[in-house]
Amino acid sequence: MTSNPPTEKNRQLVLEAVSRFGAGDIAGFTELLGENFVSHNPRVAHDPTAQSGRQAFAEYLSGPGSAHLRDATVTAEHLLADGDLVAVHTHVATPQGDLATVDLFRIDSDLIIEHWDVVQPVPAEILHPHGMF
Repeated sequence: MTSNPPTEKNRQLVLEAVSRFGAGDIAGFTELLGENFVSHNPRVAHDPTAQSGRQAFAEYLSGPGSAHLRDATVTAEHLLADGDLVAVHTHVATPQGDLATVDLFRIDSDLIIEHWDVVQPVPAEILHPHGMF
């Protein structure tokens, strides 16, 4: 791991990843992942003895459980970057309903090498005037 990589460069990498993902370009998105990429999403099956983390994540994104994400419109609403960590708050509009997500990425050598996410459905009725984004 690098000691303190350039924050702006990492910020741009994550924006590019969100753009590719939002365009449905799974192959282009996975090009931005390191070979030993680690996803902390509990729905991503990954046996390190059988395949790389990048391959496992690509299979997850290409599989039936992620079909709604491939048809989504993804908008980056907020982005925070600090050294090798970048967090992005996104509005994901899917055919099944909208989601508010926060993805946290760790960057090394100009590639995304680690990912955490929090996903929350956007309710039909919000009990305050502030919205989700």
